[in-house]
Amino acid sequence: MDQETLASRPEGSTSGRRSFFLRQPQFSLLWSGQTLSKFGSYISLSGLPLIAIQFLQASPLQLGLLVACNSLPVLLISLFAGVWIDRLPRRPVMMLADLGRAALLCTIPLLYLSGVLRIEALYVVTLVVSVCTIFFEVAFRSLLPALLQGDDLIVGNGRLGVSDALAEIAGPPFASWLLQLLRAPLALLIDASTFVISACCIWRLRFPEHPVAPLTERSSIWHDLRDGLRFLLGQPKLRAIAAYTALFNFCGGTFATLYMLYLLRTLRLSLLGYGLVVMMGGVGNLLGAWLAIRVARRFGPGRSMIGATLLFGVMAVVTALAAGPTWIVVAILMLTQLTGDCALTIYIVNEISWRQSTVPEVLQGRINSCMHLLQEGIGPLGAIVAALFSQLIHDIRLTLVCGAIGMTLASFCLLLSPWRRQYP
Repeated sequence: MDQETLASRPEGSTSGRRSFFLRQPQFSLLWSGQTLSKFGSYISLSGLPLIAIQFLQASPLQLGLLVACNSLPVLLISLFAGVWIDRLPRRPVMMLADLGRAALLCTIPLLYLSGVLRIEALYVVTLVVSVCTIFFEVAFRSLLPALLQGDDLIVGNGRLGVSDALAEIAGPPFASWLLQLLRAPLALLIDASTFVISACCIWRLRFPEHPVAPLTERSSIWHDLRDGLRFLLGQPKLRAIAAYTALFNFCGGTFATLYMLYLLRTLRLSLLGYGLVVMMGGVGNLLGAWLAIRVARRFGPGRSMIGATLLFGVMAVVTALAAGPTWIVVAILMLTQLTGDCALTIYIVNEISWRQSTVPEVLQGRINSCMHLLQEGIGPLGAIVAALFSQLIHDIRLTLVCGAIGMTLASFCLLLSPWRRQYP
């Protein structure tokens, strides 16, 4: 099937039937492990800062260093991780990353029970877990095209999007309950067990891996890295996606940094109101994952992505301008969160599916690592700019308006590219 018309089959095509999981047992196995792991990850996401605060009396500086340990590897090693993943079988890389994360998380409760847990241990664990996560995520995105082809690829990404949405809705309350039921260091053992289960699911996969070049035939890492960057910059559609991703995540970092302060301090929402608004984001993600393939089949990947990004940007602007009585503000924010997150998920599912089906297999790791860097590494820079700008002008709302306008204008990276001519 022509990769440019990935999502053009009618609703009744074979790859869209409800028997998808039965027809794709290898993907079903991978999906099961990933879904469980996503839920478990919320335990360490909340648990590590909680341990630092409650058990180690961490200062604000120490908490900032803990956050930096999670973000720094994205900037330093993402591109090189892609080179290595293109040189190695991806399944063993994913297994080692899962088992490595499990072993590292187990060290925290062991140190706690031994009475020698220190903040430095949290730094090391957070740093190395972040490195393992980078290798896993890039390898996972690079492996998926070997399991699924054609329409099944976008269906599979949609199913993964549903898992992410369900984890976003149910993961935080589940993690909070578990962290309260068990002492936070011990709760990390649950997250570690989900990584072990995920590794077992990956171990049971049986499919042909991409061929690995012998050591004597490999070029230098820098040469391979240049090849990947040259391919990304040389493809107009891929270049447009990269430009949008960079600008969107930079402006999104400014928005996300102040969003909670904006809702609680500027709009004076209660914690209940804040919780309802955030919950609608998870519902929007779930709806977007369900709609993604239907929208793509109806409008094609190009128009679907452009429309979704424009809609998300408009919803962000409306969010930043929300005003009125509290019940109206909450209603507006719930609507924008639902609609905006739905649109963003539609874009993500279509973008990842197109990229996985179009990029040559030998370059999947490098291209995915570049996108991972743009997605995860640019946001913190935007967050720093947002904090400084907001402090300078003493106006959270204006800072959010600037970020929202920036995310809307980022859509023009796609609108002014060959994507605007992409039809079903």
